[in-house]
Amino acid sequence: MRWRAVKDGDIEEIFDLFGRSEHAAIGRRETTRADVRDLLASPGLYVASRTMVVESKEGRLSGLVALHPAPQAGQLRAHLVLAPADGATDTARALLHLLDKWVLKDALDVTTPVTMFQLPNCPAHDLIAAEGWTIVHSYTRLSIDLGTTEFREPAQPPLGVRLRFAADDQDRRAVHSVLENALAGHWNHRRHTFAEFDRDQRQRDGYDPALWWLAEVDGSCAGAVIARDPSERAWIAWLGVLDAYRGGGIGTQLLRTVFRLLRDRGHHSVGVDVDTHNTVGALNVYRAAGMSERGTADQWCKTYAQRPY
Repeated sequence: MRWRAVKDGDIEEIFDLFGRSEHAAIGRRETTRADVRDLLASPGLYVASRTMVVESKEGRLSGLVALHPAPQAGQLRAHLVLAPADGATDTARALLHLLDKWVLKDALDVTTPVTMFQLPNCPAHDLIAAEGWTIVHSYTRLSIDLGTTEFREPAQPPLGVRLRFAADDQDRRAVHSVLENALAGHWNHRRHTFAEFDRDQRQRDGYDPALWWLAEVDGSCAGAVIARDPSERAWIAWLGVLDAYRGGGIGTQLLRTVFRLLRDRGHHSVGVDVDTHNTVGALNVYRAAGMSERGTADQWCKTYAQRPY
């Protein structure tokens, strides 16, 4: 076995690794090449020193670990992917211990929480728990088949509601403001300045400002959505409706608008990940727009204490 950092040209091998891991856990692939590219483009990820893959003599990957700053201030985000194979437990243990060393070098405070996502039936579930990680939250993935969903005529927005795409920088700032205010207080949400948010969105595969849409009620911003247009599967990146305007169908209308746009661009499906424990009915909004649940992923957390010098 060979251990090395991720290198240019590894996307197909990492994509294959994710596929084997997911098929073992849930019987199907979920990760796309765009997801792999987004992972490797994560802000603050130093590929040369904070990624590691395990490679067989034949060049096939059996494991991957990576570490970078999380979107939430003061936290780190880890990624661990394992192929189902003989020796997977030993590989997982070695990668988790390597992750421990990285975290203790990169700790952002006296104590640093590190989070990562795993499918419920991931190969290393029991080992991860034994290494001090605990499940703290979960997310639900939904999707819609655009080929079988009826969008014959553009549905009219509710009375007094106007939908429009974010045509310029001022509009995109309005989208950002709506999303920040709509998501304030939600699980683990961290506020970003517009400059931070815009920079992160531009790095994402499938970024297209034509898929940033605003909903206005009597001229005031009420809701916003951001979709992405990678080649493999379109994605809902952000959706938010301000408290005062919830329950009126604005979120569903925004989703259906971008669904039609993405279908017209040739996409067959659209996906999204939603906080399973969301308290404002987000799952119902996506269901009302025609999306159905595909499964859940667990968010694990381990808090590290800096060692004294």
